Amino acid sequence: MSQDIEIYLNLLEQRLALLQFLAQALVESRKEFVALDLDGMYLRISEQEEICRQIQRLQPAIQSLQKTCAAHFGVEDCHPAGNAESADWAHRLTDVMKKLSATEAEVGRLNQVHAAYLRRSRGTIDVLMNFIGGYAMTYARPASAAVAASTRAEKG
Repeated sequence: MSQDIEIYLNLLEQRLALLQFLAQALVESRKEFVALDLDGMYLRISEQEEICRQIQRLQPAIQSLQKTCAAHFGVEDCHPAGNAESADWAHRLTDVMKKLSATEAEVGRLNQVHAAYLRRSRGTIDVLMNFIGGYAMTYARPASAAVAASTRAEKG
């Protein structure tokens, strides 16, 4: 039983670490959004996607062991802290779950901020596209140059 609990706690700690990496990646991506660095944005998004995939891969194992640990910590036993080992596991589990909850809340908050950056970036890009579109005819290729280029292409 204690081996299952140890594995479960390790998986939860891995999930916690990955969520902390995701939070950091969301914070670091702000620079690219402020600078409208598209290559940087795509790189950060791919990093965030990979972290999310890693979190998803942990989930089945966590859910499987969660039932075993729930039974050990109180569903079947009304006094989970009856011995020192159970008390240590319970304390460690409580600590990890508190950190996990706080980190998940922080990632959710950062995700909302990230979504706001996306909306603002979209708005900025729309404004720039409209601005550039207004000058499309001003900076259009001269008709004589376009005809000459197509004539060369046909001959060449």
